[in-house]
Amino acid sequence: MRTALLEVGLEELPASEFHSILRQLEEKSAELLKAYRISSGSVEVFVGSRRFGVILNNLPERQEDFTEEKKGPPLNIAYDENGKPTRALEGFLRNNNASLENVVHREGYVYLSRVVEGKPVEEVLPDLFRDLVLGLNFRKPMRWGSGEHEYVRPVHWIVAMVDGRVLDLEIFGLRSSRISYGKRYHAGSIEIPDPERYYESLKKGFVISSHLERKKFVLEQIDEFEKRSGMKIERDEELIEEIVAITEYPRIVVGQFDRKYLELPEEIIVTAVKHHQRSFIAHKETLTNIFVAFQDGPQPPENVVKGYERVINARLEDARYYFQKDLETSLEKMNEKLKEIVFQEKLGTLYDKVERIKKISQRLCEDLKLPEMFTQKVLEAASICKADIASKVVYEFPELQGVMGRIYALREGINEEIATAIEDHYSEEPQTVIGSILGIADRIDTIVGNFAIGNVPTSSKDPYGLKSKADTIFRIIRKNEWDISLEELLTFASSLVKYHLSEELETFFAGRFYQFLINELGISFDVARAVNHLWKKPLRGILSAEALQEISEKPEFQDLFVGFERVHNITKNHDSTKFDGALFEKEEEKKLMNKFYEVKEKVLKALERLNYREALQYLIELKPYIDEYFDNVFVMVKRDDLRVNRLSFLKNIDELFMMVGDMTYLVKRSQV
Repeated sequence: MRTALLEVGLEELPASEFHSILRQLEEKSAELLKAYRISSGSVEVFVGSRRFGVILNNLPERQEDFTEEKKGPPLNIAYDENGKPTRALEGFLRNNNASLENVVHREGYVYLSRVVEGKPVEEVLPDLFRDLVLGLNFRKPMRWGSGEHEYVRPVHWIVAMVDGRVLDLEIFGLRSSRISYGKRYHAGSIEIPDPERYYESLKKGFVISSHLERKKFVLEQIDEFEKRSGMKIERDEELIEEIVAITEYPRIVVGQFDRKYLELPEEIIVTAVKHHQRSFIAHKETLTNIFVAFQDGPQPPENVVKGYERVINARLEDARYYFQKDLETSLEKMNEKLKEIVFQEKLGTLYDKVERIKKISQRLCEDLKLPEMFTQKVLEAASICKADIASKVVYEFPELQGVMGRIYALREGINEEIATAIEDHYSEEPQTVIGSILGIADRIDTIVGNFAIGNVPTSSKDPYGLKSKADTIFRIIRKNEWDISLEELLTFASSLVKYHLSEELETFFAGRFYQFLINELGISFDVARAVNHLWKKPLRGILSAEALQEISEKPEFQDLFVGFERVHNITKNHDSTKFDGALFEKEEEKKLMNKFYEVKEKVLKALERLNYREALQYLIELKPYIDEYFDNVFVMVKRDDLRVNRLSFLKNIDELFMMVGDMTYLVKRSQV
């Protein structure tokens, strides 16, 4: 078995491209190996700050053979009356470099059928690697040189090998070789003897190509620091991944900042150190002034540590100044400054947005029938929920929006429940009731406002994150089990921006509800479609979906499905539900009507209690009565009044089922 290597060397990759390149290399390598008919025992992908590539293990000597088939002329044109090949057939064979031995007859046509032998892998891999490199997509590609080439970053070298042999490959005007390069300023060119010794060779040049090995190396150094110092480092996965993405030889460095900055709120310190310097803060019972960072390379750490300390102290000094200045201003005054900050040009200022959030929050409190005293807390929190945006700390550290609002509110002696809600309403999973109400109101206002001014997301573009905001609304409603009308809330919010609830906005929310059911709750596609019309009351739609999902795996599902299907199919084009029982002629009509009234009362009471599982069990009771009805009653009689009356009666049953879901979308399950 053979091993192949591809390494693309380029200028420093942006960290934002790291995971995308990693994913694409994995997916496209598998796709191309299949397309080129090459089996591989395993595919290793690697991405570093100055290189990425793949190692293909356990490759065969050749591609797999395949049978080539090509359709030719009809038999009556391919052969003359004597069965001899015509010019048409001869031309077909000549054009395809084939002979009569390769011809088969099928379905009235001539087919060319022949086994094509696979080529040696060293002949195929250059094309595969070229397709792989050129098939990657990037968020922001760039051009270099004369502008002839476009890629994520300028490419400087290509290594392409199978075993110890260099492949004949040229990309971006560069020919492949066995020469790679080590850590800049610490190592020069490195000759790769063969793919098996690729990682080992680069380590001599202070490069750990494997991102998995780099991550392991980072974690081992953190563990060693903790054992040596007796301190603890929070394993911030996001920060660790970023360090792995921007380094090729991460080495730990330890420094400290001035202890006076420990007087600052912990959130400010962590943000200044983590987000702005990609460093960890050490803990020993409480936060310490010790930080841990990672340099890229083997150079002595002294100068690196001094550089980190100088920058971190400067950032914290700025933060302390801004924090002290903010403490001189109340949240109420900060709130007034929102009048000078534009939210969106056609939607007014942030102050205008806060006023809308207050009104939507109040409407939501009314819908939830919350006590007046609690509603006042909600409105107080709503009135200052965006005030910290006008603060100096948030201007300098935008990541602290909401966090600083809570901190400043507590400093002013504002009720802790209200202060917590200021931060909580930004969360995708708010933990408090007030935060949840503000979270819904804020997101509804943003979504409705953007639709009102034409900022409508598409399948590929959503610059304002409206899809995520809609998903969070559904998540909050489910978590709090709030039986509210989202449609009414949207209508109310629309009126605040002089906008009418449009079909476009309804379609957007229906689509997001469908995705929410599938992606977050694991509901099957057919069940999600069946309840999608219930998005207007999301909690009911969610409960119905969960109940249908559960019953779909049980034997009684067939009774439910068939009962609805027979009624729905015959009434789907009928609108009226007005009927007269006195016109019923058959005993089966009267029996179904009586059972319907009995079941309807039970179903409506169950739905009022939000017990959709119970409602479904009651609906199943209709099945034998529906069967008897259709076995003995002919609905589509010629007599108009009788036909319409029967359709109208059945429409009532159909609508009762539809309160739980449109079961025409459900896929019949095979019961074991």
